[in-house]
Amino acid sequence: MPMSTQLFSQAEQIYKQLQEIEQKLTCFLNEKSVTSIVEQDKSLNYEYIGRVIKQFRFLEVYCMEGKNALKRLIRSEPLDTNMLEKILKGVYHKCVNQFFSPKDDLWYEDSRASYRDKRSIEFQYDPGDDLLNLSQQIEPTFQDLREQLDYLEAV
Repeated sequence: MPMSTQLFSQAEQIYKQLQEIEQKLTCFLNEKSVTSIVEQDKSLNYEYIGRVIKQFRFLEVYCMEGKNALKRLIRSEPLDTNMLEKILKGVYHKCVNQFFSPKDDLWYEDSRASYRDKRSIEFQYDPGDDLLNLSQQIEPTFQDLREQLDYLEAV
């Protein structure tokens, strides 16, 4: 398979994954609010839930930006490999890294989780079932993106 065909396929695959994550985040964020989550479970910390939701909003925007940049690039002929690498670096650093290591340490990655066959995201405080389920829904796609793009980490 020629290199440009392989890169094109990778760009399309990553586009679809970003679209999937963005759709899940958008559906959740359009449906839920800090108030509705805390009303379901009064033991949750309102401020913490608000900060977690804000971080998910950032992730939604980062995924949308990466997806839109890939869409424009995929439509252009010939495929600009330098631009693709730049976009993929952005996806890796803004989307993948922000999911596994968010600002303010709202949650962290338990690197041993994969050995124990459990989720790797551990929240600092109880986020409630809704946010926990959302993170579990999007984590496998982020994990796959990281595996595809980890060669960009050092770049």
